[in-house]
Amino acid sequence: MFKGNKTITVILAASVTVSALCACNIGSSAGDPSLPTTESLDTSMTTSEMSETTSETTEITQTTPDGTYETAIDSTGIDTGFVRTMNDVTPEMMTADFWIDEDDNKLLMTDEEIAAFNYENRVHVKVNDDIYFPYFDEFEDTLDGDLLRAFLKSNADSTPKDPSKYYLYGSPTTRAYWNNLIDLSNIDGVPDEITVRYGFTTKRMTLRMYPTEDRVFNNSYDQLFDYILYSECMPYMPCYVLHESSDGQYYYVVFDSYAAWVRADAVALCSDKEDWLNRQNPAHWLTVTAREIRLGDDPYSYFTSDLVLPMGTKMELIPADEAPSIVSERTTYGDYVVKVPTRGSDGYVVDEYVLIPVSDDVTVGYLPYTPANIVRQAMKLQGDRYGWGGDLRANDCTGITREIYRCFGVLMPRVGQSNVTGIYKEDVAGIDLDTKLAIISALEPGSLISFPGHMTIYLGTVDGVPYVISAVGTFVEPAGGSTEVLHPRSVVISSLYVRKADLTPWLNTVTTVLTVTPV
Repeated sequence: MFKGNKTITVILAASVTVSALCACNIGSSAGDPSLPTTESLDTSMTTSEMSETTSETTEITQTTPDGTYETAIDSTGIDTGFVRTMNDVTPEMMTADFWIDEDDNKLLMTDEEIAAFNYENRVHVKVNDDIYFPYFDEFEDTLDGDLLRAFLKSNADSTPKDPSKYYLYGSPTTRAYWNNLIDLSNIDGVPDEITVRYGFTTKRMTLRMYPTEDRVFNNSYDQLFDYILYSECMPYMPCYVLHESSDGQYYYVVFDSYAAWVRADAVALCSDKEDWLNRQNPAHWLTVTAREIRLGDDPYSYFTSDLVLPMGTKMELIPADEAPSIVSERTTYGDYVVKVPTRGSDGYVVDEYVLIPVSDDVTVGYLPYTPANIVRQAMKLQGDRYGWGGDLRANDCTGITREIYRCFGVLMPRVGQSNVTGIYKEDVAGIDLDTKLAIISALEPGSLISFPGHMTIYLGTVDGVPYVISAVGTFVEPAGGSTEVLHPRSVVISSLYVRKADLTPWLNTVTTVLTVTPV
């Protein structure tokens, strides 16, 4: 279970004569004049001379119409003349194979152990410790209306005390605006006994505190931290439908980890609970293992045309001898045939067959749950933008963890991931740094390291320095670098010596480390 410390020496600023980009701030502008642009390179007029360097880096001198430009392409194929990293992150570290050893291909959990973990770590979606929905798999066909009213009234009580401090389209909101959102929530329309309906999401959407797509911020210029956003829902996720907004445009839904408002046109209702349950457990399924895939433009299918499917999306897979030979006027050679729910004109499920090219980054079933595969999946998200709460078709620190682990069938909660049970976990808050480093260095790649406000995925330790990958909003470079607060707002690799805004290293604040594998 435990790993040793890598002894690979980190070589910094290898053979780069342009601005020492490896040591530049990750938050620098793309328009920085020190950076060469693609427009300055006419490939039809470029000649190259290559020579090997002692750091396994190939130095390239390119002659362009604007003069001579020297760069470096290391053995990973990453051109350090165009990719910025922090000064303790090398291009080699940006590849999964750098972190993976032979023993990282062992299974961390069997299918049966994954099912047990998922069951043991079900969560109650709750207002507080006294008011909560049943576990997701324990809902009955009816629900006490008072319970839903408590959730909706909690949201109503969360409207700002001073609306002028919150902004919609750059202008302060008013009390009338928030009162209208409460009215749309239709609290008075909740019956004493709710008939639960069953559905599936049909596309990626954000989940809202109130029934609106409005994006509200706590200053006039922010576009990143939406006050009324709860989380995201991915395509083809099962949900309970409990209520409708007064205008009929939104459903109040419950997922495995959260309850919120979502556009009604993004949910397809099932005919009954049995149909809903059967759809969750197909005999065969296909899982998206790319950062995302895009379904092609389809003139015969408005509902699936150009649809983006993020990492971890699961779809029913049809065996070749059972699948139609033609889908959307296309013979199905060279494609997986999947069946997905779309929303019909009456709001109920209409199944459609969709073709997924075999060349797409997908897998039949789930990926084997190994440290190597966790790292490979995490590395596919490098450079993706940070999306707080799943906004901007991106994700935050716990959101990417959830996406990655779904590729193995492991269902991590949306929040409170460090509280999962039945696995290897160490509380490292308050212990000395040497002991903490020893515990971290012994972790499996793909383990989780958390501290207040952030979750990271452990990659490995190099020369005594632990490295992680995470979706991060802000940090300060490690000691010896700039003290400027940077805003990567991306999925990036960093050491645990990067610092918080108060200049405390992340390592000092780490409270919990865990590997999702049975103890």
